[in-house]
Amino acid sequence: MKKIALISLVVGALFFNGCTNQPFYTDNSGIINQGPTVTMGLSNEDFEIAAEAMINSLLSDPAFKNQNLRKVVAMGRIVNDTALRLDTQKLTRKITQAMRKSGKFILTSAVASGGALDSMSEDIRELRENDEFNQNTIAKKGTLIAPDFSLFGKIRQDNIKLSNGNVKVEYLFLLGLTDLNSGLVYWEDEKTINKAGSDKTVTW
Repeated sequence: MKKIALISLVVGALFFNGCTNQPFYTDNSGIINQGPTVTMGLSNEDFEIAAEAMINSLLSDPAFKNQNLRKVVAMGRIVNDTALRLDTQKLTRKITQAMRKSGKFILTSAVASGGALDSMSEDIRELRENDEFNQNTIAKKGTLIAPDFSLFGKIRQDNIKLSNGNVKVEYLFLLGLTDLNSGLVYWEDEKTINKAGSDKTVTW
């Protein structure tokens, strides 16, 4: 009986420790009340939550809610201001897909911050004067469409020590649309995802 009790005590301790190290979503006050998460970093689910909040905000904004003419959008700079190695395209891809499906926007791949998303728009034009190609099939001058807006943003991370010894990690997703003709920001919004857990699970 003593062996069984000892084993049960050890198993119980391990289970308790495992639970206390489990990261949780939290609100801005740091109170754990929004369920567990698999990581203190950012998961695919987090990107989906942020993307859904952003696209709902954009499409309901008065600047675009009643828009009839489809606007051309170029990818601007998305800054990763976190301690994580992030593929920011996880966020922007979901956003741009929803923008296209709304019928209000279309994305250009010929112009983007850091270089074209698809260099073929330029590459095909280098075939001009190449006798091996039918020149009637080569893209003509003046056919590329310049963007109306650029999508820019930032993902920021703040680590905050809690009174119970745990750490709250705040991930701030900020996105905006700049009118490239005037330089004015026509829309911007932010979405914060908070997580709390042991400081051993935090990426600093």
